[in-house]
Amino acid sequence: MNFKNRLSIREATKADLDALRHVGCETYRQHFAQIWSPAGLQAFLDQDFAPSVLQSSLESSDRHLWLIASDEDSRVVGFSKVNWSTPAPITGEMGAELQKIYFLKSAAGLGYGKQMLQFISDRAGQRGERLLWLDVLKSNSNAQRFYEAVGFRTLGEIPFSTDLTEIGMVAMGLALKELGK
Repeated sequence: MNFKNRLSIREATKADLDALRHVGCETYRQHFAQIWSPAGLQAFLDQDFAPSVLQSSLESSDRHLWLIASDEDSRVVGFSKVNWSTPAPITGEMGAELQKIYFLKSAAGLGYGKQMLQFISDRAGQRGERLLWLDVLKSNSNAQRFYEAVGFRTLGEIPFSTDLTEIGMVAMGLALKELGK
């Protein structure tokens, strides 16, 4: 694939903990603040992006892959977290779970998501993973269309709730050989 806006993607290390925490909290607020109360959102971020949680996950490279994405000006614009050999919801098929893939709103529409997905699928294929799966908010039709456009198929719906409401998620999977077709 040829991209106009090149993204620099590299594996995150413990030295990236503060950058991951910052971009993680910022991107999550930008995209999902409306589904939480202010206190609920802060509690979620304090738990999900706690330094101790991030450090433990970064140290478990046999189970997790954290990626940092920087633009052409070397600004961190996004990140991703992949969990290796994890059963997909509904089917139970083992695969690489794309748990997090977030970009700053200012980086949207530049082709970065496709570049990150290609990088992840290549890395997962090298590890022998045959499926890449994720879940996306039922209400996020734009993300669902994006994933469908690169070959993901719907596996089914799973529950998800915030401190405000039950939202639900759509689980989606991709046979890795299909990405990029």
